[in-house]
Amino acid sequence: MTMITLLLCCLIEPPQSVPATPLVPMKRPTAPPETTKGASEFPTSWFYSKGGQRYADNLAVEGKPLPKLSLENWRGEPVDVNNNQGKVMVIDFWATWCGPCRRALPKNVEMAKKYKNQPFVLVGIHDARRGKDRIEQVVGPLNAEYPMAVDVLDSQSKSGRSAQACRLKYWPTYLVVDYKGIVRACGLQPSRVEDVVKRLLKEVPQESSPEAETTSDQS
Repeated sequence: MTMITLLLCCLIEPPQSVPATPLVPMKRPTAPPETTKGASEFPTSWFYSKGGQRYADNLAVEGKPLPKLSLENWRGEPVDVNNNQGKVMVIDFWATWCGPCRRALPKNVEMAKKYKNQPFVLVGIHDARRGKDRIEQVVGPLNAEYPMAVDVLDSQSKSGRSAQACRLKYWPTYLVVDYKGIVRACGLQPSRVEDVVKRLLKEVPQESSPEAETTSDQS
């Protein structure tokens, strides 16, 4: 990667308030990613898209259980992402070399703090191929306390196993998983992740309060 290309990755970002073509593909594609109107419970404008259409690979992940993820080199307390039912989970596939990813990190930090006392967890998954040696340099100054891990590199494809399982085509890619472990949104623009989180938190069953149990016993 030339110095000019690296500077462009860090400085240029499409507006997050309108549909935008993601800037950083996982690898050089042989053809543009397939897009489709598809069906989604959230507005298309909340997602990265092309020509007003959602990416087919993103839609294919939605409505299904979260694929099995392979992670290593945790920063902070590890999270069993493959068995995390009961909480709304945000997964941010990111990389230190990706400008839009880095620009979204402060929002991640804010969201993790805001919902820390709710059934919610945010996990960052870094690219397996390059840039992982700079994680602390990038996130340390932000006081990022949410758990992060590195994707496990697949020796044959030379891509991250988790990235492949979730059919990633660009960075950053956000997935939001409901309390049952079902992927409800994939490919959200960073500015819209919290909107989905708010909706899904309302679906989490509320535990019975001591007052409610006492009332029930007396009735």
